Amino acid sequence: MALYAAAWLAPVEARPAAALLGCVLATAVGGRAGGIAAALASLTLPLSAPLRIGLAVAALVNGELHERRRSTSRALTARSFTDRLTGLRNYDFFAEAMRAEVARVRRYGGCVTLVLIDLDRFKAFNDRHGHAAGNRLLSSVGRVIEREKRDADVAARFGGEEFAILVPGRTTDGLVVAERLRAAIADLTPAPESRHDFSPGVSASAGIATFPVDARDTAELFELADRALYDAKRQGRDQSVTAAELVAPPLRIAR
Repeated sequence: MALYAAAWLAPVEARPAAALLGCVLATAVGGRAGGIAAALASLTLPLSAPLRIGLAVAALVNGELHERRRSTSRALTARSFTDRLTGLRNYDFFAEAMRAEVARVRRYGGCVTLVLIDLDRFKAFNDRHGHAAGNRLLSSVGRVIEREKRDADVAARFGGEEFAILVPGRTTDGLVVAERLRAAIADLTPAPESRHDFSPGVSASAGIATFPVDARDTAELFELADRALYDAKRQGRDQSVTAAELVAPPLRIAR
């Protein structure tokens, strides 16, 4: 390793310090892999056998410590963008992903579709079964969405009982995803210990809008998808409505 060159070039009395510095730098940069490489390199250094072995052990230990710190940092970062109840992404992550995707489409062409899904009569469900059952339902819906969405889709809990899916592609692609997710949500079955919680069944409504076909920017994309969602609610719930189907802004109604 290049970092160990100093140990060969340094005066004899300075070689242990130069080798130790190379070990520290290699493990800090390379983590576990750097530690293994540094350990192997340590065994070839022009030092006494005890020093070579000590450096090799130190390299392995330091490499593992750095690797664990990185893993912890990555986990904390992921957790800060994850909704704890559903396991999906949270609003902050999704909003940034939507801005990035719209910018990508602007630059390279194509389309991106926003799908908003809202559970029907969720307030009544909570009132009837309690908030604990409502949380179990939301958690189950999150797992269903994560399982059923495509790998390229970004899914998030947008707040309360509302979920958002960013679908690379046209309105028809978004509609296919929306209908598949709605069907999977309707087929939800509760855990055996809480079988009464989801009865008499769960349904969901969806609103769909596409950039740049329907909207000119992220704000308008969300507004149109939200209007389409409320139109689906206004028409009787348990259905999907696209922005192209909107005739006039729907009246806001209770969910």
